[in-house]
Amino acid sequence: MSSRIALNGALLPASDINAILGLSSFNNAVIATLTAGDTIELQLFGLLGAATLLAGAGATLDIIRLS
Repeated sequence: MSSRIALNGALLPASDINAILGLSSFNNAVIATLTAGDTIELQLFGLLGAATLLAGAGATLDIIRLS
């Protein structure tokens, strides 16, 4: 399974994590310019089965505004 972030449907290349072996967690830091109304997606892809998320915050995406 791999993970990536899409901004308005387009892949943010620096966010792409292609796992060679099965991973139990993914972690990455990406800087991108956002504008009002942008859509952000956290995508899990390339899996043959299902992703099982932990209870509570099984998946998180932190967005920090820099001025």
